[in-house]
Amino acid sequence: MIDWIVIIGLALVLVAVGFWVGLRLAGPTVNETEIGRVSLKVTPDPGSGVTAFIPVADWGLRVEAFSSLFGLDAELRSLDRDSLGKIASGDRAIVDTIADQLGSAATRTIIRGLAIGFGVTLLILLVATLLLGGLQPRWGLLVSGAAISVLLVVLSLGAARVTFDRTAFSSPTYFASGDEIGRILEVAQDPRARTRFGAEFGSILRGISIVLSREAPEAEPYRTMFLASDFHGNALVVDPVSEIVGDTPLFLVGDLGQRSLGPEIGLIAPRVAALGSRVLAVSGNHDSAALMRRLASEGVMVLGRDGKLESSGQYTGSPTADVEGLSVAGYPDPLEWQEPLDLPDRPITFKDFDDTDAARAAALGEVIAWFDGLDPAPDVVMIHQNELAAGLAEELFERGYDRDLTILTGHNHRQQVDRYGNVVVVNAGSVGASGVFGVGRDSAGLARLNFDMVLPRLDAVDLLSIEPLSGQAQATRIVISAMCPGEDRCTATPTGAVIVTPEETGQ
Repeated sequence: MIDWIVIIGLALVLVAVGFWVGLRLAGPTVNETEIGRVSLKVTPDPGSGVTAFIPVADWGLRVEAFSSLFGLDAELRSLDRDSLGKIASGDRAIVDTIADQLGSAATRTIIRGLAIGFGVTLLILLVATLLLGGLQPRWGLLVSGAAISVLLVVLSLGAARVTFDRTAFSSPTYFASGDEIGRILEVAQDPRARTRFGAEFGSILRGISIVLSREAPEAEPYRTMFLASDFHGNALVVDPVSEIVGDTPLFLVGDLGQRSLGPEIGLIAPRVAALGSRVLAVSGNHDSAALMRRLASEGVMVLGRDGKLESSGQYTGSPTADVEGLSVAGYPDPLEWQEPLDLPDRPITFKDFDDTDAARAAALGEVIAWFDGLDPAPDVVMIHQNELAAGLAEELFERGYDRDLTILTGHNHRQQVDRYGNVVVVNAGSVGASGVFGVGRDSAGLARLNFDMVLPRLDAVDLLSIEPLSGQAQATRIVISAMCPGEDRCTATPTGAVIVTPEETGQ
């Protein structure tokens, strides 16, 4: 009995060592794709997902695409600029081709790495068995170690397959200097790309806006404003959005860039300012204090805890702004980067903290305390992260908050309207379609907010979703009073689904 405990314990140690050594020895595979030459390597890093790095440009991204006992590192060794230009102009075919090529290469690399790890492990087990001849039964270490190795491979591949989330690639975490991000964003300046995308986008947006305008009862005019979020530096949407928005106030709720430092600031700030003649913004978790100061100098009204941000970095005046008679307050994202230099391990989401729940709870507590300190209470609040927006709405609902309040949010790229009694939370999705690389794959979202002409009450929301290169577009009018008759809480989506959440569930 004692020998078996020793054997199994030793086998576990040797298997761990064998796979660690084996994956290191396996090294990378080099794969030719439409975007360029890509190196892929399996790493013994549990839960690390996919990490991609471009060594020449000194930037990369992390994606929690799967959770397993290994990770996958990728390096772009060469870049095909023609292909990059096609991606920026919305060539869906090349995006699909690259995705298929990388998927097949990743599968081959993972199987190869695990196979080499298995072989090295068996060799180590065999040597240990021969050296430790006194262990009984004689071949117990080799047999038990081989069985554990097989189980490890099966569990690793199974976990990767079950947890794989392709949509995670739409929201990567960027790291390093960001210089190449700036250069990539410049691809969108190609007049051919901008003209093709902009013309289609603008045409569709004007068409569905006209339809929705005709649906509005002429006897009930509204104070109309627009909501957008998650611009992610996508220059392709600037012209068509600015044409539609015009002089109408535009609330821009965070994630304006990717890393929001260095050359990226100079490219993004003028584009954000050009989205409308009156833009009000708050930061998101992908944004930096430096970007927000530059936006203020470009004429964007940047709202913070203590007032409006000046280009000097100081907050002045009242913490609320008057927009068409509505009192508007904005909360800067808790993860807005404050330092002048970037760091590879800079936290982008609450998952980057050792205790995710504690970090999120602390941030929500600060949001609630900030709101409670506003006097008088605002009519509209801008908060980038939808979890924090929902948390504030939940807290106010539980208190029996009896004022009309609209909370504008984004972050998760999903269009949705939530009602918590008198509190309404609106998410317009991503106006940047996940950035330049999302063109041709993701829809760009925008929301038109229709407020009562006298009361500070949101009467209706028009959710607009457009993917012009495929011709797909959708417009949904959500009338707040008709969302969930007889109920205080519910969620409405562009598909027409209304999910009622009974008060007693506390969810």
